[in-house]
Amino acid sequence: MAPPPQDDITAVIPEIVDGDAISPKDAQVSPKAGQIASPKAMEEGEKAKPAKYFPLWKLALVALPQLGVQVTWCFIGPNAAPYMLHLGVGPSLATLNNIAGPITGFFTGPIVGAWSDRLTSRFGRRRPIILAGLISTWVAGVLFSAADHMFEDSTGKIAFAVPMYWIMDVTINILQTPYRALVSDLA
Repeated sequence: MAPPPQDDITAVIPEIVDGDAISPKDAQVSPKAGQIASPKAMEEGEKAKPAKYFPLWKLALVALPQLGVQVTWCFIGPNAAPYMLHLGVGPSLATLNNIAGPITGFFTGPIVGAWSDRLTSRFGRRRPIILAGLISTWVAGVLFSAADHMFEDSTGKIAFAVPMYWIMDVTINILQTPYRALVSDLA
């Protein structure tokens, strides 16, 4: 019988534990909890290296910016419909536009998550995507909020603001998906 397929998540372990990049297939957990050793080290009788764990207070500090993302969602959700009404969108479309967050998150999350899992960069796997998401969220938010001032007629305002709202939701999801993964990588 064929061995079960190895989960891709195991590729995360060597980067967190040690810079020596022990491959997931070669790594073995020693009898003591929180330590890991390669087969070569075990053959030579070396002690296992202690795994690097972040204390809870450091994890809380690393996770703190996620609070800012959640506050952003809290402001966008209830304020988007009144802004759309101000631009001239009908009440039903203004409220219906709020489904952009869940719909874009359903597609964006897995795509960006898989992309950040496989990214190789000198800045890390998650950080370049987090930075790109942050910058694009800022640009999309400014453009969305400026729709009222960029166009004279109501049709132009609506035609610009509605898709920009969806783009802004995509960019927020691009920001938060690898950030959540970064925090879990460090846990």
